[in-house]
Amino acid sequence: MRRLSVAIVAAVAFVQFASAADLPRKAPAYTPPAPVWSWTGFYIGVNAGGSIGRDPSSFFQGPAATPFATNTMSPAGFIGGGQIGYNWQFAPHWVVGVEGDFQGASQKDSSSGPGFIGGTSYTVTQKVDWFATARGRFGYTGSPWLVYVTGGAAWAKVANELAVNASLPSTDFNVSGWTIGGGIELHLAGGWTGKLEYLYLDLGSITDVANTTPAIPTFAVTQTSDIRDHIVRVGLNYKFY
Repeated sequence: MRRLSVAIVAAVAFVQFASAADLPRKAPAYTPPAPVWSWTGFYIGVNAGGSIGRDPSSFFQGPAATPFATNTMSPAGFIGGGQIGYNWQFAPHWVVGVEGDFQGASQKDSSSGPGFIGGTSYTVTQKVDWFATARGRFGYTGSPWLVYVTGGAAWAKVANELAVNASLPSTDFNVSGWTIGGGIELHLAGGWTGKLEYLYLDLGSITDVANTTPAIPTFAVTQTSDIRDHIVRVGLNYKFY
């Protein structure tokens, strides 16, 4: 009888163990895949960098506009500002967009030399106070990075201080033209991206005239300059989802 009881207990335990083994196991917690980064959306950001002008300049003196000097003004300095834009990613590796920016600048260069008329000299200081651009962008992306070209319209304020025999008046010129360039942008984290960009600006030309005080027509100096700028900057953007 005792042996029978032990056998029954063992059989019941085996059945319970087998039943427990057949119970469905709890599925592991679901972890959604990380979202794929998309460049589509509005963004806003800041930037900083450096800029140098390459402005061929010619100087003429007197009523006959006699040429007497040429040089290349190279106003260089720090730039900083902000940008705002929109990108659209499609097909799926291509990105098109628009961007506008405004930059303050500390670019400055000076030059001086003798005039064509004996006893006269000229001095000129050229400054870029600010510039702005409105551009299209077109690029190729591998999801976390974007390589792009960009181009559009550009505007700037150029202060030109031309003087004859040390008097130094200043003339402000609001110039406009076009820009072209390119860059690379990288997704950092969340909505943040960082970029490295180069732009070339062609802002037309300026003509400035200066004279002695009191004015003597024979001593008047005329300067013409083509305004060109090379810009390298880094930027930080935040894209709104």
